Amino acid sequence: MSGTFVRKPALLSSTLALLVAAAATAHVTDATVAALALVVGGVLVVGVGATLRSRRETALRWSVVAAGVVVSLVGVALGASGVTGPGALVRTLPALLGVLVVGLALAPVRNSGSRGLLKAGAALLFLTVLVSGLLDPEALEPLLVGTVATVLVYDLGEQAINVGEQLGRTAETKSLEATHAAGSVGVGVLAVFLGGEITSIGSSGLSLSALVLVVVAVLLLAAALHE
Repeated sequence: MSGTFVRKPALLSSTLALLVAAAATAHVTDATVAALALVVGGVLVVGVGATLRSRRETALRWSVVAAGVVVSLVGVALGASGVTGPGALVRTLPALLGVLVVGLALAPVRNSGSRGLLKAGAALLFLTVLVSGLLDPEALEPLLVGTVATVLVYDLGEQAINVGEQLGRTAETKSLEATHAAGSVGVGVLAVFLGGEITSIGSSGLSLSALVLVVVAVLLLAAALHE
């Protein structure tokens, strides 16, 4: 077996992590579909640029990468300008930046992926969840879904980097990635369901429940981000 060993994050897990981040942002914030489409589309353009590796393609690679980053930043600016009120802005801007940072972590131009950027992106997404909980403590469903989605983003991104480092992007890993993703999503769905049931039981004290949920969410995220 001959071929180039490409230490890039696995494509399926990377794509799923980016899509989950975008979906969580759409669910928790006031970001428009157009803004999210620009952010995600820009990241995809960066990913295309990252595949150009020969010396002849160097100038083109950096041009494509720069264009992708600009498109994503336009999406961030569009999303931030499209919300009303400081609360909505504080909730929306970190999430859009989080989607972009997660994408850059998993579409690296030079290396095999950045766990530091992945953590930063997940932290920005979780900041959005915390702000949402503080602004509207009685709306627990977005808080719970956003927290679980943030952990999923990190888990899928970490899986993408691990698979890329150990097996390379050119290896056939879709079955492995799909199995891991299905298990993670299943656990996440169960967590959302159980959290909703617990919340409904204690519906007379929603503010206290929200506070407890935020504390538990912080602990869960800290555990997920711990190496």
